[in-house]
Amino acid sequence: MNEEVNTTQEADDDEEVVLERIIPEEEDNTPPPDRFERIQPIFEHLKVDKVEINQEELREKFNRLWQYEDGDNMDEAEQYLLTVALFIYFAHIALDEFNIHTVKARKFVTQALIDWCKPEVDQQVEAEKATDNPFKAFVENGEPRVDATYFWRGFLRDTKKADENQWDYKMKQCWFHKFFIRYGRVDFIESACDFDRIPWKAREDYVDLKLSNTFAKLGSFCQFKYTPKK
Repeated sequence: MNEEVNTTQEADDDEEVVLERIIPEEEDNTPPPDRFERIQPIFEHLKVDKVEINQEELREKFNRLWQYEDGDNMDEAEQYLLTVALFIYFAHIALDEFNIHTVKARKFVTQALIDWCKPEVDQQVEAEKATDNPFKAFVENGEPRVDATYFWRGFLRDTKKADENQWDYKMKQCWFHKFFIRYGRVDFIESACDFDRIPWKAREDYVDLKLSNTFAKLGSFCQFKYTPKK
């Protein structure tokens, strides 16, 4: 029992060291604005047996980092990315405290993101399948969505081709990649990559994906090639 307590305490101490390194100490002790409602709906989907996360402790830490990242002054697209990134970060940290380490924890983190996205994604898939050419509808509707979410400044995204036969685009930069490097947790990048694959996973019955992803291995590009399912 003492060993379990010590392990949890060490994890808490390690996280505080990381937060102290990331967030410079300031004289102003005013609590940051409460923005926990941004991340709480995703945590409600994080289901792991015998794991109970302290929501109030999580609220305090999330608000600190949201304020540090100046989240309130970001545009809507970047706020969305920051919300996802901080969920991935805090979910992995929380599960690590229960000795569920990164690789094993990733499936729980990814499933929570899938369930959070599910209502919107299901609606998109239903609309696409109602057309004569679901793949074409996927490309036509997906291109502007991806353009809005994976904005130029954060991803340097370049569309090579977008028609009823192929949707091919390349990212020469990754907002998530840079975020997790700054936080010293490059092992969390792959969880962000899983998040990027959610739209395809929901369409596997009519969309194939060939993904060349080097960011998770600290590379310099990521390329998505979608084609109709054969």
